[in-house]
Amino acid sequence: MGLLDRFAKQFEKPEGYLGALAGKLMEMFGYKKIEWTISLLDLQKEDNVLEVGFGPGIGIELAANAIQDGYIVGVDYSEKMLKQAQKRNKKHMEEGKVELRLADVSDLPIFDLPFDKVFSVNSIIFWKEPTETLKAIRQRMKQNGIVAITVQPFEKGATEETVKQIGNKIANQLKDAGFSSIRMEIISTKPVSTVCVLGINQ
Repeated sequence: MGLLDRFAKQFEKPEGYLGALAGKLMEMFGYKKIEWTISLLDLQKEDNVLEVGFGPGIGIELAANAIQDGYIVGVDYSEKMLKQAQKRNKKHMEEGKVELRLADVSDLPIFDLPFDKVFSVNSIIFWKEPTETLKAIRQRMKQNGIVAITVQPFEKGATEETVKQIGNKIANQLKDAGFSSIRMEIISTKPVSTVCVLGINQ
């Protein structure tokens, strides 16, 4: 495997020096997508929130800043990202508002509380069984809770049509997992747009 291939692999599970670099790139180019995704969730001050695949912890930080009486939990299976996210969210963790866990989405832990809102940005593309993972997420949500799954395709040759196809695929996966009132939102980003698909646990 060449250096470029090894580096591309780091976006799935960042490790070592290349993983640290991948985390920095996620931070530089992911902020807008994460901020937009959280805005679509319309977080309330008492919401309990789960982020699946928190990377360097930007979404955790933004969500923690948006709530007052709720609780933020993040899961990721990269130790490198866990350390970066812990550093970024040290204050919120010390306040007892944020909990970060090292875990694989294919084996989500049981949490002490159900979630009002769940989001994931550029993580579902790495899930081995997306529909089954979404079912597990739904089981950990409150009734009428909202999930938001966001993807900006970064594969070579991705087009606006690619974005729509990914959105439709996620919408079908959410439907198969039992979510309803599914809707798709698209925002203009470079080099191609970003899609977010939302569903409700009714």
